Amino acid sequence: ILQVERAIKAETAKPSREQRRQALELFSSELAASERAYQNLLDDLRRSQPQYAAAHALEVPNSEAVQASLPAGTGIIEYVIEEQGLAIFVVTRQTLRATTVPIREVDLESRVSLLRDLILRVDSDAWIKLAHSLRQILIDPIERAGWLDGLNKLYVVPHGVLHYLPLAILPRDVPNGKRFLMEDFALSHLPAAAALVNGGASTISSNSLFALAPARARLQYAGREAQSVAEYFPSHRLVLLGPRATEGEFKRQAGQYSVIHLATHGFFNRFNPLLSGVVLEPGRGEDGKLEVHEILGLKLHAQLVTLSACDTALGSGYFTDVPAGDDFVGLTRAFLYAGSPSVLASLWEVNDRSTLRLMTSFYGHLGKGDKATALADAQRALVRRGGRLSHPYYWGPFVLVGAMN
Repeated sequence: ILQVERAIKAETAKPSREQRRQALELFSSELAASERAYQNLLDDLRRSQPQYAAAHALEVPNSEAVQASLPAGTGIIEYVIEEQGLAIFVVTRQTLRATTVPIREVDLESRVSLLRDLILRVDSDAWIKLAHSLRQILIDPIERAGWLDGLNKLYVVPHGVLHYLPLAILPRDVPNGKRFLMEDFALSHLPAAAALVNGGASTISSNSLFALAPARARLQYAGREAQSVAEYFPSHRLVLLGPRATEGEFKRQAGQYSVIHLATHGFFNRFNPLLSGVVLEPGRGEDGKLEVHEILGLKLHAQLVTLSACDTALGSGYFTDVPAGDDFVGLTRAFLYAGSPSVLASLWEVNDRSTLRLMTSFYGHLGKGDKATALADAQRALVRRGGRLSHPYYWGPFVLVGAMN
C-alpha cells in the first residue's frame, strides 16, 4: 500500500502535461486491491488470532473495559505524536483525560536523539538539562494537573521516537538533588492499551528458569550473570553456557520454562526487521541466529523473557532507521506474540558488568512482588548506592514491556 501511495504521489507531483494518466489509473486500481486484501487480512486476524489482533490494536476495547483492567494505584499514559504537537492521554480506573503540548515532531525527535547520545557519556552530566526538559514536556503537564495523584505504577504506551526513550531516567528537582521518575513510579511499556484487556497469560506456574549465555556474544560477565540468576531458581533450572547455548537447544527447551533469560547480543536488519534477532550458538542445522520470524513461530509459556543484551528493545538499529509502523517487529514484540506476557529488554548497548549487578538485584526483588516493581527496586538500589553505577547509562536502558504481574 505504501509503495503504491508513493508512486501515486510521485506521479501527481509532476506537471500536468507530464503526468501519465494510464499509470495513475493503474496505480489507483492496485491501491484499491491492496487495501481490500489488507482489510481482509485484518478481519481474518480478528477471528483467528484475537491476542495478536489486540496487541496490534486491530480489536479495540472500549474505554470502560480498559479502565476495568487497571488495578488500584495503576494508570496508563499514552502518547500520540503529531507534526505540530503532542497529545497525552491518562487513564485510571475512574478517569480518562487528555491534553496537548505544543512541540513539533522534529524537535521532539532531536531532543530524544541528543539525550541518548549524551547519556552514553558516563563521565559527564550534560544529559541532565535535556532530561529535565523532556520531563517538562512528557510528565509535568499531567503531574501538575493532579492526574497522577494516588498512582504508584504506570503503563506507558509510546509512539514514534518515544519507543526509544526510557522515561525512568527523567528527573525532577528535589531539595537534596534530583529524583528520577522510576523512584516515584514502577513503569512498564505496552504496545497498546488493548493488550491489558486481551493479553494472554502464562500457562506454566512453576518457578523454573532457562538461561543461555553463548560464547559468540563475547560478553565477559554473561556466564556469571546466567549462573547468578539461576541461584534464585534452585528447584528447576537449565543453564547453557558457551558452545552449549545453541539455537536448536533454545527452540527445543524454551516452551518448558516460566522464565527465559538470554544473556547475549541483539542484531538488527534495518531493511527487513523480521531478520533481526539475538545471537546464540550454531549447530544441528541452525545458524545460531534466532531471528524475529523464527521467534514469532514459537509457542512459549513463560511468564517473563529477559533479553539481557545490547539494544534488544529496538526494532531496528537506531530509531532514525526505523520506518513508520515497523517498531512492532522488534524482539520484544516477537516474544510477546510467541506467548510471554512480559519482556525485559534494553534500549542501548549496556555494560555487561553493571548488568550482572542489576539483573541479580532484579531477580532478588522478583520473588517479593511484581516485575515492574522488581525492576524499579533494582534501579533504585543502584542509584542510592552512588558511585559510577548510579549514572543512568548503567541502569536506564532496561525497560519492561507488557504485563507488570
